[in-house]
Amino acid sequence: MNKLEVNQVGGFPMTTRILDEIQKAHAIFNALGAIVGDNTIISGCTVVGSTVTDGVVYVNGEVFEFRGGIAQTKVKIVEAVENLVFQNNNSNPVIKTRYVTFGTGVDAINWVDFKRGFATKDIAEALALKGDKAVLDGLSDFVALMYAKLLTVDMYAEKNVQPDMAQTDDTKDDFIKNKGNYLEVLRSGTLAIGNPSGSSTLTVNFPPLLNTNYQIIPTLISLGDAGSDSSVSYIIREKALGSFKVYVRESGNITQNVALDWTIIAKNQ
Repeated sequence: MNKLEVNQVGGFPMTTRILDEIQKAHAIFNALGAIVGDNTIISGCTVVGSTVTDGVVYVNGEVFEFRGGIAQTKVKIVEAVENLVFQNNNSNPVIKTRYVTFGTGVDAINWVDFKRGFATKDIAEALALKGDKAVLDGLSDFVALMYAKLLTVDMYAEKNVQPDMAQTDDTKDDFIKNKGNYLEVLRSGTLAIGNPSGSSTLTVNFPPLLNTNYQIIPTLISLGDAGSDSSVSYIIREKALGSFKVYVRESGNITQNVALDWTIIAKNQ
């Protein structure tokens, strides 16, 4: 960087050229703003409610004072010029104060485009938190493969699997594991008997089951005189996949009117 040797004897020539050299010397500091990039907040510019505080920003290759105020959508570069009277009594522009503040007009810049600078001393720590590219690429490939696989599955495909409480093969999709200890009703119905007239064997038919490992719960229903109907007795026999037989007899030569409600449940649940 240029340097002025001003500490000398003999009468230092403080001319306009010297002043221009001083101005050139400090202008080089604008280049430091390029480290953070254009439209960057270097310091300050803190949002407080609906206002933004004063600060320093870097815009168009220059470092500017930022004069805050009520937040607006755009900012602009303002140049205030002060004239001074020379020895020849002419008034000429001398002091130019340039700053950035909220405002509109030609060349106005969106305030939202300004980003806060990142301290270079924090770069190493930030990089340490970054993911390994090879690992991330592997995860990306895995996700892409999984997504492609999912595209081959019909929507709501899980609804095609219907649970079956009677299924005993645990390799089937409709097999239900960890069934609770409760009664599973497989079939039910009513057998009209009427008056047995001595003894008779009746057959109950139902949609076939997978096996005969079931239990029949019969209930004799009185449809006539209770005293007469109480003389009827019965037993269950010949269980099959789609039927069972009921042996019925009466103990007295009287008229009865009975029916048999029956329910088939699964055994060993």
